[in-house]
Amino acid sequence: MPEHLGDVPLAKLAEALAARGPGPAAGSTAAVTTALAAGLAGKVARGSARTDPAALDLARELDGLRVTALTLADDDVAAYAGFLAARKAPGGAAAATEAIVQVPMDVLAAACRVAEIAAALAEHGPDALTGDAVTAALLAAAAAESASALVGANIADAGEVAEGLDGWGDPRVEDAEERAGEARRLAERAAF
Repeated sequence: MPEHLGDVPLAKLAEALAARGPGPAAGSTAAVTTALAAGLAGKVARGSARTDPAALDLARELDGLRVTALTLADDDVAAYAGFLAARKAPGGAAAATEAIVQVPMDVLAAACRVAEIAAALAEHGPDALTGDAVTAALLAAAAAESASALVGANIADAGEVAEGLDGWGDPRVEDAEERAGEARRLAERAAF
């Protein structure tokens, strides 16, 4: 498999996701979904630029979000592998916990921004590209919700391993849920 998930053909990526054992999983899938949503929204932004030159700025921002999301897909695989290795060492899980929480928080941030832009493009962009903008917003919202769920699950998992604590009371979980909920509301408004 290539060094970066963004370089993996889609069929091979789906195969890697289906494989047993460590490797790309839920976090990587949320990140790749964010990248796909950003790419689709970028198409809409470029189409909007014919009548709104400011849309090119959105297209460039979406290009950056797409690249960021693909990097986060790789970061997720590395963070979780690091966590699995660290939890075998006494006291090691605490050090690796931040990465398995921060990466989905970063995916969440990127997905929320893509959802926000895509929803605005669905409302103000060309009618011929509304379906693309709505699809991008829905994909980004789904990625945001997935990343939000992973924040809570990873905090809980790390807390149980490291300290025997239930991580669901962590304020980052509530923040992630609120942000994902807003992305979902934007996408739903764009779709209906």
